[in-house]
Amino acid sequence: MKKGIVHKSWAMLAIGALLLSTAACGGQNDSVSNGGAGAGASATAGSTQESTIHLGRLVGSDNKFKNGETIDNNVHTQWAKEKFGISFVNDWTVGTGDAYTTKLRLLLNSNGTLPDVFTLNDPTLESQMVDSGEVMDITEAFDKYASPRIKELYAKYPEIWNTVSYDGKHYGLPTFNANSSFSVLWIRQDWLDKLGLQAPKTIDDMDKVMDAFVNRDPDGNGIKDTIGLSLSLKKGVSAAKETFMASSDFLFGQNAVPTYWTEGEDGKLQYGSLQPSVKQGLTKLSEWMTKGYLDKDAGTMDESKAAESFVQGKSGMVFGPTWMASWPFTTEMTFDYKPVVIPAGVDGSMGFGSEPQSSVRFYFNKDFKYMEAFFNYLDAIMGPGFYDPSSEFANGWAEGYDYVMVDGQPVYDADKIPGGWIDVKKYSIYGNDIQTPKKELEIMAKLGKGETPETPYEKYFSARPKKWAQAATVLQTYIDQASVFDQFTGPPTATMSQKGELLRKMENETFLKIIYGQVSADSFDTFVDKWKSSGGDEITKEVNEWFESVKQ
Repeated sequence: MKKGIVHKSWAMLAIGALLLSTAACGGQNDSVSNGGAGAGASATAGSTQESTIHLGRLVGSDNKFKNGETIDNNVHTQWAKEKFGISFVNDWTVGTGDAYTTKLRLLLNSNGTLPDVFTLNDPTLESQMVDSGEVMDITEAFDKYASPRIKELYAKYPEIWNTVSYDGKHYGLPTFNANSSFSVLWIRQDWLDKLGLQAPKTIDDMDKVMDAFVNRDPDGNGIKDTIGLSLSLKKGVSAAKETFMASSDFLFGQNAVPTYWTEGEDGKLQYGSLQPSVKQGLTKLSEWMTKGYLDKDAGTMDESKAAESFVQGKSGMVFGPTWMASWPFTTEMTFDYKPVVIPAGVDGSMGFGSEPQSSVRFYFNKDFKYMEAFFNYLDAIMGPGFYDPSSEFANGWAEGYDYVMVDGQPVYDADKIPGGWIDVKKYSIYGNDIQTPKKELEIMAKLGKGETPETPYEKYFSARPKKWAQAATVLQTYIDQASVFDQFTGPPTATMSQKGELLRKMENETFLKIIYGQVSADSFDTFVDKWKSSGGDEITKEVNEWFESVKQ
């Protein structure tokens, strides 16, 4: 098949994003159970024709059960049987994500029988699955059986199909990430007030604010012991694919998020780390390090460690997602801080690296015969992902498991649920929530504006920290203009597999040396030339061959 790629892993693109799904809740559209009435339902929803779907399951230590239930027979599998006539049969189970991927790889390599439906977040293995001919082209099935609201969702974000497209056909079904929580600048408002400053809107403003935060004793202890900006550089200057707080990727602007491939003016994908504003950004980071605005150990600190300085009251700013209000921030943080709009980067544009639109894809055995049943079921469990207030799962996945009704209202207190709280969504075919982009953000932003929660979802989210909702309100004002997606979503190319890890290592080492003043900023130009001549030009060629193939 025309892909222009080979299939070995490349550390730079290894997607661990299955762990990054920070979605809300999952469920069903009542119109499905009413025999297909309503925009959300497929034409034959509500059918109870017997369908047996064979699965391979990840059943980790976080899968809990009660009432004598198991992964094979539980409140969710019983619901699927009663609602859609679907019997889920688990052919095998494993305990970890690595074991799950290994099992599927072994089945493929040994000509074993693949599950009817399974999920993957490994582009290399996914491409091997397609090459094997053992997985289904779902193009026709999607058109025939997907519900109207699911079709509308995928039509709104057609680029998500790039993760599974080969020769114009779709060999899997991408699931969506929430894309709702990135990214704001958290700042000490009490320090701003004490020093007579405003939140920074430009990099020049950042200079002034950090200088004051470091040199004008904002905590009033008479000691020069404060930091301007909490920052983690351990995984690179832009580690948005791996970390989501204490990053510096806002610094480089809209068109130069390091490690991201984005479309240039010529319509071709370009590697963000090579763009001119990255040199400007590195120069600025070096200046900040020299002036003591950053923690001197930023180069070895992971994101959690870097954020500690803000949590502990020693740092004036940290860049990161809206959910930081829940963690690592705590109720013990008694000082006044708030979320603000991120400043424009060194090139005057506003940008930050976003999580991928899709981290996990469904694949289907080529002999699977129940695609209609699958899509009816999928529409159901995506009800909460659409934040559908009419969903029978609007309050939770199962009454008596993850909520109970008290005086007509859902209660989520584990102490009030007989037998304790159980995470029923882990029993689903997906094992988690399936989100839709920005829906969570819409609800949180509404709450952040002080509007009264009305729907079950709004009431549920109203229990989150108020600063989370306030951050969502801030983020909603600029997320569309500032969020940058990595547009290379295919498996590692041939040269990536051979040389990608070494190129990434060279990149990180060069950038850190510039930041710490060990080499001049002009070393960036040398890096660019060496990256291109050491395999980068070939990688760029291969990436664009892939890009052209998925656009067909």
